[in-house]
Amino acid sequence: PTKQGQIYLLDRRTGKPLADVRELPVPQGASPGDWTSKTQPFSVGMPAFDTTRLTEQRMWGATPLDQLLCRIKFRQARYKGPYTPPGLTPSIFYPGFLGGIDWGGIAVDPERHLMTVNWSRVPNYIRMMQRAEAGGIEKSADKAVHVGLPAPMAGTPFAVLSGAFLSPLEMPCTEPPFGKIGVVDLVNRKMIWDRALGTSKDSGPMGLASGLPMPMGVPNTGGSMMTRAGLI
Repeated sequence: PTKQGQIYLLDRRTGKPLADVRELPVPQGASPGDWTSKTQPFSVGMPAFDTTRLTEQRMWGATPLDQLLCRIKFRQARYKGPYTPPGLTPSIFYPGFLGGIDWGGIAVDPERHLMTVNWSRVPNYIRMMQRAEAGGIEKSADKAVHVGLPAPMAGTPFAVLSGAFLSPLEMPCTEPPFGKIGVVDLVNRKMIWDRALGTSKDSGPMGLASGLPMPMGVPNTGGSMMTRAGLI
């Protein structure tokens, strides 16, 4: 499982793919002095966990004004699909840094040949900056408040500003669900069940709990467990 939201099915003895993997073209345009591969491997022989392509029209908001500001923020950024490289102007990473599928991993039932996967659906908003610009921000910023400070990335000519792609109400600019869970049949390699994972009861605008258990899904990092009886 990967943060790109893909599953690579490999022979553990040799590392060779058991399900088809193809090198496909990806967006170009790296930061000055950096470089990118023209292709990346995609696990096309396994189900894709979220093939969403973000658009300005699909930006979401808790209010119409919130949605409008998310659309403006989207238009100001560069987004060409998966593997959009970061640059000196804002870029959108989707899946975000949590994934796709995070480090928590997946669960497999070897008797029923089922695989349980949970994944997140929140992009990151990222901008590279030259070292001199980053130093000026760090010196002028209040050190007691770390929000918005660039990460230094020592040993490189750049620093980076990054965070979740959020609206002014601190809610995702992308439409829910923000996290999902699904089950894959490993025999025919198809998704046979999926749903939103989590509710909005303990979250809401400006980080305040809404108390409303709407099934909007939430970003998630822990993997699933499956018992022999089939309980997930």
